[in-house]
Amino acid sequence: MREFGELLRTHRIGAGLTQQQLADFAMVSVRAIRDLECGRTRSPRAETVRLLADGLRLDDGSRADLQQAGGRSAGRTAVAPPAPAGPAGMIVGREAEAAALAALLTEGRPEAGGYESRRLVTVTGVSGVGKTRLALEVAGELHFRHGWSVLWHPAQASPSVADDQDTVLVTDHRPDPRLLEAHPRLRVVVTALAPTGLADEHLFPLGALADDAAMRLLLTHVRRVRPAFKPEPANQAALMGLVHELDGLPSALEFAAGWFMVYSPQHLLDRLRTNPLDPTSAHLRDSLRRSLSTLDDDGRRLLVRLAEGDEPEHGRSLRELCVRGLVRRVGPRHEVLNLVRSAVLEPMSGPHLAGGVALTGPC
Repeated sequence: MREFGELLRTHRIGAGLTQQQLADFAMVSVRAIRDLECGRTRSPRAETVRLLADGLRLDDGSRADLQQAGGRSAGRTAVAPPAPAGPAGMIVGREAEAAALAALLTEGRPEAGGYESRRLVTVTGVSGVGKTRLALEVAGELHFRHGWSVLWHPAQASPSVADDQDTVLVTDHRPDPRLLEAHPRLRVVVTALAPTGLADEHLFPLGALADDAAMRLLLTHVRRVRPAFKPEPANQAALMGLVHELDGLPSALEFAAGWFMVYSPQHLLDRLRTNPLDPTSAHLRDSLRRSLSTLDDDGRRLLVRLAEGDEPEHGRSLRELCVRGLVRRVGPRHEVLNLVRSAVLEPMSGPHLAGGVALTGPC
């Protein structure tokens, strides 16, 4: 049988994750993963094995193999708090949102008589805004501070839920509503581009980062590729311009930071102003188009009008755009995010646009 550390490393590399990324998804420390992979720790706790398997999104067979390699059975085990994430895994600029989401999940305790009110929370927002990262941060807080069981469930099959303790399920799929009926101590956090439409769903729209938080996050990513980089009066305006052009979206900031190996802040800003999607990634462009594909015809027409500078009358379609994070309110007006506007208005053609994702055609 393969050693646990070797098997863990194989699964991690196969999933395309760094140790830090796996630490964020699994809510364990980078040091714990490093010690496991190099063999310094040979007998991981059962809960640590489960969290790692959840973070890697292993199927049942691979999960059982990992549990066996760790000297654990595949059955359910008691919950033990995971090791806290290190500073590199800390969330940036989401303190208020994390506190609000945690409060939604915890304020309806059984003894308070309001248990049913916030059992299903859907975090909505444009692709790349950090919905999953926020949900995992809150789940880790509930697990570490309150002793809740945490289930990370990307698959469609029903998870195993214990009824003897509070449990939070984080999923990126529409959950089976019967889960909440069958498990009265279960809360569900869904991360989605759009509402699920389930009964008693509480929507939690997640917007872009504020300027100061976005700047901190951008500099954090930049220093991973240019450790000596420092903000200076000469580049401060360009850095803030990058934050604005990228709408404060965490994934866009991360992708753009990689280009600091090639461009100065001003050169990169000039490229972004020519085409905001150019120096980021094809993955980001495709992700934004998935957000657009959740709209109905009325929503698409309204989004095109807003992207072209119109300010139509308010209504249901505008609310749907706000819930999806595609537009934001600026004073008395609503404006489309820069990256979304580029995805909406850029001339597009080709087989990858099948299915009506593109909102405008070639000029």
